[in-house]
Amino acid sequence: MAEEPDTLREPPHPLVAALAEGLPAGSRVLVVGVGSGRHIPPLLEASFQVDVVEEDARRATAAAERFAGQPRVRVARAGYAGPIPFALDYDGAVSTHALLHGSPPTIAASVAAIGNRMRPGGLFHLTLGSIRDPRCGGGARIDDATWAAESGSESGVPHAFFDENAARALLSEWNILSLDERSAAETAGRWAHAPAETATMIHWFARLKRR
Repeated sequence: MAEEPDTLREPPHPLVAALAEGLPAGSRVLVVGVGSGRHIPPLLEASFQVDVVEEDARRATAAAERFAGQPRVRVARAGYAGPIPFALDYDGAVSTHALLHGSPPTIAASVAAIGNRMRPGGLFHLTLGSIRDPRCGGGARIDDATWAAESGSESGVPHAFFDENAARALLSEWNILSLDERSAAETAGRWAHAPAETATMIHWFARLKRR
């Protein structure tokens, strides 16, 4: 078997590790945005059933091929705002990059769609963009909270940025277990960004429980 690229051997995001520790073996987990696929192995090591939704056709296909022999993984190409495929009543969900992209209304629609798939008491860990990220206010303005870079690896991709009040309002239908503003220098995926890009990124790390 060919050795995996370095980007696929990145350590899992801290929110993924926290989810793996917070749920019992056998839990059903939804991964929103597959990225390089780096988060699926630690979730499998925690003895979870893992369903993945990915809106990008190329990444969805790559993930489906990579995990084709793993019976506890299912991958589907789908938008994050729904309808989300697979069954209801997930015990947990995680999104470490997908909900950085879009505008506040599209991200709110995705958060609601994910919530509709989760059981009461289910855990949802996610990242959001922070207004303290230097990319906020740079590039092409889409609305008061949304900007798209005009160069670099994510040129033309809308990113939404939240202050604490806006983040809490977005997540108001959930019990917020923690909401921390952190550097993303060591957590943003190297599959999408060079170290020089991640050095100044700032994200909100949110841990939620479904009401």
